[in-house]
Amino acid sequence: MKKQLFAVVVGAALAFPLFAQAEGAYVGGNIGRAELKAGGDGFGKENKTSFKAYAGYDFTANFGVEAGYASFGKLKGNDGTESSSGDTSALYAAVTGTLPLNEQFSLLAKVGITRNETKIKIDDTNFHFSSTENKTSALIGVGAAYNINKNLSAVAEYEHFGKTLELGGANIKASQFSVGLRYKF
Repeated sequence: MKKQLFAVVVGAALAFPLFAQAEGAYVGGNIGRAELKAGGDGFGKENKTSFKAYAGYDFTANFGVEAGYASFGKLKGNDGTESSSGDTSALYAAVTGTLPLNEQFSLLAKVGITRNETKIKIDDTNFHFSSTENKTSALIGVGAAYNINKNLSAVAEYEHFGKTLELGGANIKASQFSVGLRYKF
């Protein structure tokens, strides 16, 4: 995932001058709470601090595309003799829809695909296991935006990233509620 994150950052840095010339391009960052629901021994449901960084392009006032990186935090479990953890993140691409209600408020929606990565680690008295698992899932999101001015918007979003891990008896699903700022060029 470090290589993928590096590629996203370098790609964004190289694309930034192009975005500056492109009417409709935007970048943003959100922080929020991820809900990681896990099934299997030693796991449950946890809320973790999460963040995401993204870039997009609005072709029209109602239709666009977006790509980004989200980190959901670490899920931990312990049954007394065995400890386990899962660190989950995602790269995603989505088609976006915007419904302007007036000059200040808009409703947002997105549908896309996400490449989720979960790093898992299990430690027992006689057993140690670590692995990185990738899972492709559907992404669905809804939200709202408030235009502070012509270029800057405050956004609130809920996104469901689907299954991030399905290994043996364990599976993890991730969703995120976040707020942040979006800058439109």
